[in-house]
Amino acid sequence: MTLWYTARGAGLAALVMLTLATSLGALGSIQVSAATRVVMQYVHRVAAVFGLGLVAVHVTSLLADAKAGVGVAGALVPFASSYRPGAVAMGSIAAYTLVAVSALGAARGRLARSVRAVAVWRGVHTLAYGAWGLAMAHSLMAGTDASLSWVRTLWALCLVAVLSAVTARLAARRLRVHGVLR
Repeated sequence: MTLWYTARGAGLAALVMLTLATSLGALGSIQVSAATRVVMQYVHRVAAVFGLGLVAVHVTSLLADAKAGVGVAGALVPFASSYRPGAVAMGSIAAYTLVAVSALGAARGRLARSVRAVAVWRGVHTLAYGAWGLAMAHSLMAGTDASLSWVRTLWALCLVAVLSAVTARLAARRLRVHGVLR
């Protein structure tokens, strides 16, 4: 039972960390002081790394728990799980996407030398929003705790956090386009 609790806890904690990373990533383009920007970027990266680490704990715990019914192929190959294949696939695809985005993010410093590479980085990095959405859907559809009120409240808070951050980012972009902000 310990593995099952670990898997559930790590999955929910990963969702919270990835929500923090996604929210701060969205807010990263808003005009703030240099010090605030550095702190936001640092916390964004740390939350992403912790989130991915918790995803690894989540998956490893499920694989180690024979009663979970996911199996190695089910966890690693989308739609191969015997347990809620579509919902588990969303989690697998989200994890793969987040790993790819993070790997490219780690190489961003080297990519910054080329305008084209920066454009590619931005495009790929934008996939993190979709991956976060898949992780949210995975949490609701595959999670055995999805019916608990506190889990639904946590899910709603994660949704509000990311939607608020994206709204603020889009509003700031619109103000820059209209010359209100620089």
